[in-house]
Order: sequence, then structure tokens, then C-alpha cells
Amino acid sequence: MNTLINKGVDESIPYFALESNGKPANIAEMKNGLSDFRQNFIMYFGKDVEYNFITAQKKISTNKQNSTPPNTTIVLLQFKNQKEFGVLQFLFDDNTKKILNFLPLEVKNPIPNMVIFYVIGLLGIIIPIFNVYVINRIRKSNLKRKWLKYIAIILLNFPTIIYNAVAGFSFKIVQFTFLGFGFSTMGYLNSTINLGIPLAGLYWFWKLKKLKNEKLIQPEDDLSQISPELV
Repeated sequence: MNTLINKGVDESIPYFALESNGKPANIAEMKNGLSDFRQNFIMYFGKDVEYNFITAQKKISTNKQNSTPPNTTIVLLQFKNQKEFGVLQFLFDDNTKKILNFLPLEVKNPIPNMVIFYVIGLLGIIIPIFNVYVINRIRKSNLKRKWLKYIAIILLNFPTIIYNAVAGFSFKIVQFTFLGFGFSTMGYLNSTINLGIPLAGLYWFWKLKKLKNEKLIQPEDDLSQISPELV
């Protein structure tokens, strides 16, 4: 990207695989496409752009159309200027380590306020802390089959509130969230926090408190059973 934007199309050609599946690439068509992309990119974002690697992945699906082609890897790259960001998807040849093709997935999205994201994340840590606290209370109790209660607290955390740095808040009725909290920070687009309502943790917290109160309440003395000689 630095070579394409700051130098030119001709200097960028060596980074591309000029042959795919035994078929030579159309150099003239490639140059035209790169020239149009470069012109539009500079027009929208300028040359002072920062790039960040997001992830490299291979997709495997029963539907071949959704799978990554053999001997290739998908690489996602985030780019941004002072105000907007976007995401580019590159397809690399595993053998030559060169680019087969690339395309923009997201362009000109406003850079989100990550302070809100991190504040929500810090507040969300309260949920797994609470669940661990309840698990510890169960461990110290006289309850039977404690392992079933541990599993319930670990798994039964729903409905789930989802906060994405770009899309904002959303809601899912049932979604597995380990101990009620999960997060991802792979670029702005995939910066997500999952907050699961700790249903099982709340239930056993209430149950343990109820059992404790029942133990503290002693039955009143039955005066009818007291010997007359002692009255």
C-alpha cells in the first residue's frame, strides 16, 4: 500500500502474483485497476494514511464458494487517516507469498470513540468477578453436586448485550459467553464486547443468601414442653 500510494502503479506490480493456476495475469488490466484504485484512495483518504494488520485466516466451508481457495490466505488490513477508516481484504498465494487480488470491505467509516468501548469493557469485568465470587461461595457451602452449579454459572449467561465500537449496541436472546464477558479488538470494525446477564450466578447468589438466613432463624422455644418444676 505504501508503494502503491506514495510511488506508483509500476512499482507495485512486483508485489502481485503474475500467474494464477498456470494462467498469466493481464498486466494492462491490472495496471488500469490499480491506477483507478490509487486515484480514488488518494482522493478520499489522502497520502497520510496509517495501516494496521487485523488478521490472517483461511475459511473452510461445506460450500466451496465460501471456502478460501486452495493454497491461499486471506489477510485483512485496516487503514485510517485522521477522521475515517476502512478495511481491505487481500488474497495471498501461499507458495509465492504474493498478492492474487484485493478489494475494499469497508471504506470511509468515521473513526469510533474507543474511550466508550474501554469504559464499557472495564464495567463489564464486574460480571465475571461476580460469577467467580458466587462459584467460590458454592465451593465453601454444603450444597451437593457442586460441579453442576459451576457449569451453570459458567454457561448460563444470557440474554447478551453486545457493544460494537462501530455499530453500537445490539441484543441477542441466547449466546454463549464464558462467565458472562467476552471481547474482541481486531480493528475498529471487529472491536466488540459481549455482556451476558449472569442468570445462574444471580439465582445461586439469591439461593445461598436464603439458605444462610434460614440457618440464622432459630425455632422459638415451645413453653408447653418446659417442666412445671422449672417455672
